[in-house]
Amino acid sequence: MKERENIEVNPISSDRENYLKKELYNLIKKDDSIFEFLQDAAIDGLWFWDLDKPENEWMNPKFWITLGYDPNKMPHKSSAWQDIINKDDLKRVYANFSKHSQDPSYPFDQIVRYRHKLGHTVWIKCRGIILRDDEGTPRKMLGAHTDITQVKRAEQDLRKRINFFEHIIDGTDLGTWRWNVQTGETVFNERWAEIIGYSLYELEPTTINTWMEYSHPEDLEKSNKLLQEHFDGETSIYECEARMKHKNGDYVWVLDKGRVVSWDDQGNPEWMIGSHQEITKKKKDFERNKLFIEQTPSAIAMFDRKMNYLAASKKWFEVYNIKDRNVIGESHFRVLPEIAEKWKSNYQKCLEGEVIKNDEECVEREDGTIQWLSWELRPWYSNENKVGGLIFHASDITKIKREQELKSLLKVTEGQNKRLKNFAHIVSHNLKSHSGNFEMLLDLFFQENPDMRTNEIAQLFKTASQNLSETISHLNEVVLINTSINESLVPIDLKKSIDEATRSVQAIAIESNVTINNKVDEGIKVLAIPAYLDSILLNFITNGIKYSAKEKDSYVTLRTTKKNNEVVLSIEDNGLGIDLEKHQSKLFGMYKTFHPSIEKSRGIGLFITKNQVEAIGGRIEVESKVNSGTTFKIFMKHEKD
Repeated sequence: MKERENIEVNPISSDRENYLKKELYNLIKKDDSIFEFLQDAAIDGLWFWDLDKPENEWMNPKFWITLGYDPNKMPHKSSAWQDIINKDDLKRVYANFSKHSQDPSYPFDQIVRYRHKLGHTVWIKCRGIILRDDEGTPRKMLGAHTDITQVKRAEQDLRKRINFFEHIIDGTDLGTWRWNVQTGETVFNERWAEIIGYSLYELEPTTINTWMEYSHPEDLEKSNKLLQEHFDGETSIYECEARMKHKNGDYVWVLDKGRVVSWDDQGNPEWMIGSHQEITKKKKDFERNKLFIEQTPSAIAMFDRKMNYLAASKKWFEVYNIKDRNVIGESHFRVLPEIAEKWKSNYQKCLEGEVIKNDEECVEREDGTIQWLSWELRPWYSNENKVGGLIFHASDITKIKREQELKSLLKVTEGQNKRLKNFAHIVSHNLKSHSGNFEMLLDLFFQENPDMRTNEIAQLFKTASQNLSETISHLNEVVLINTSINESLVPIDLKKSIDEATRSVQAIAIESNVTINNKVDEGIKVLAIPAYLDSILLNFITNGIKYSAKEKDSYVTLRTTKKNNEVVLSIEDNGLGIDLEKHQSKLFGMYKTFHPSIEKSRGIGLFITKNQVEAIGGRIEVESKVNSGTTFKIFMKHEKD
């Protein structure tokens, strides 16, 4: 009894008692068009409105659930949703309702914003249909909601991305284009037109024919071929260098790039987007390089990333016995298969930025003849600092090998070494005089000022002077070293040498707030030249200090391990580090620097140090990560007691 009273007092507590719901159910049973409408609408809420009694409107539970409300607590009144709809959208709803009431063919279909119970916006696609009596008078209205919030958010996110990329494109001065492959509709931006000397207004209306009209006829065939390869999935992007006719009558070079972004149901390309970049200067530079290669007396060939010939010197044709054949544009693997396949892995390494060379290599040609080659593979870079291909330089040294002409080269080298020794004698003698004078002056200073002997800075001067004299003494020893390095190697206590090197650089270590940790095991001896070992240690320790990170507690730690007959000295720091992916191939080159912000960095230290390590029969390995630090591993001969 109480339940019946509650139902009568609160008729909105159960949908089963709502007369509009019952009427709708009956209509669905009688009228197939009503059911079809519900089927067509992806419903996230359903409502039925009595236009004769406009305060009454039935909303199914999903209507309110979509908006975050408890459907059992919401009244079936039209005013219930009008408080949470966006006011501007409400005006549009009533305007569309009025037009639909007057003209049934005018659709009641709009996107509106509701305020969710939690406060955020819910985007709703609201569609409706007015049900009329036999005289055409509106009596009821049926409506459906579809929640499109995710779609709208995706659109907003896409718009942000588009604005972001448009901003980037404006900054890079690129021309852009959009092309409907099926209809020919093409949209260019203003910069696209500026590249060929026009305003976009002058070129309108624009279609794909606009591109074709201003393209060089010889490049159209190449462009179409590359486009078809992209359409067929052979390439991830379309990329073509082509000539475009400028308004002034000249041709400018552009790099045209693009990608298909949509396909139709049959898998055919639909929309394609891309960019234009003027590369006239780059092409002129490139053509000069090609001309240089073609005319150079050495055997040189230039290839793109696919190992197709871009240029080749006359000497190249002679060395490889290529006769009566234009190889430009052809694959190296077809022109010289016996060489190309053998060095395929080397080509790949070079295209990744590595310089590869071999002073002499024996090659068996297809006809069975033997050829000795000295060759080098070196990458060439585009304006974007990307590897555009490689340059192959080769020398035929077959005659030299057969006639032993290397003897004359050895004599030249021998003469140069003699001159270098004479130079070293002169330099070491002069340096010894200057260092002796400096040491004598310090002694006189201490005699005149005995109280300064305990001064820390003065003591550092004294230590530096002594170390300088010792280094020069070692230099003199180097000058007197016999040509056989192995006979000049002596056992050296590694830990003591590191301690001496540490004392030499203590002043700059304190100034730079860098801690030097000598964790080398006691008693380990290595075979080395004292001057070389001192130079190696000083260079690596000072590098660790010079390239320390100022924002953290910096250190340089030295430790050793034994491996077979070698001592491995690890010199680890936690400084700026080196980008090995970018600089690995040129790490030990002359005049190579990797931190331009560091003053007085000449880029010669690692080159000298590597040669010194190799001179004592050792080698160097390096591990590094930017902003984390660097570890150099020096492998040296172990002197066992």
